[in-house]
Amino acid sequence: MMMIILAGVALTGTMTNMDMLESVVSDAVAPVAEQVAAAGVEAVFLGVEGDHEGSWLLEQIAVSSLNSQGITVATSRDEELYSLNLRPMELAVTYSQVRRSWMLGGRQLPRQANCQLAATLLDPMGNVVLTVREGAVLNSTVSAGNIVTLESSSERWVNGELSDEESGNLLEPLVVTGVVTALVYLFYSSRN
Repeated sequence: MMMIILAGVALTGTMTNMDMLESVVSDAVAPVAEQVAAAGVEAVFLGVEGDHEGSWLLEQIAVSSLNSQGITVATSRDEELYSLNLRPMELAVTYSQVRRSWMLGGRQLPRQANCQLAATLLDPMGNVVLTVREGAVLNSTVSAGNIVTLESSSERWVNGELSDEESGNLLEPLVVTGVVTALVYLFYSSRN
């Protein structure tokens, strides 16, 4: 059991931002697909509302998740089909403040992938059958030097923003140098 947890922690540390988003979107969409299937729906027209740049990812994963539940997704709107509308409320990777695991340790960057979505299922007459809000979060910590390789070069919306408050770049080395200098001075002065 402990080995599985450690492997999961190790894997999330090497996931790209896009991998993290795919995982949280899948985790958020799965309960929606299950509830649509539980309502006895066999075919739907899927619509993604809003102007989010990641709507294509939400649509792609939703189609896959609905298909895995045995629900056919139509490519065109039909008057006899149910309609499932998804709206991404939040779909992003955010970065926290860069920190060190210990005083001389490597710089670590905590990341969080978040997907919050609202889903509405309408019957062919336009009546609301189901409304649900689902979400998923995935946290990961990576080396600050590796963040460039984990970001997407083609999809800018996937990349979080690094904090401008990087005062530790100058202040930390000065503090460490000062402490080490003081310790060396105290060591040699106590010998006399």
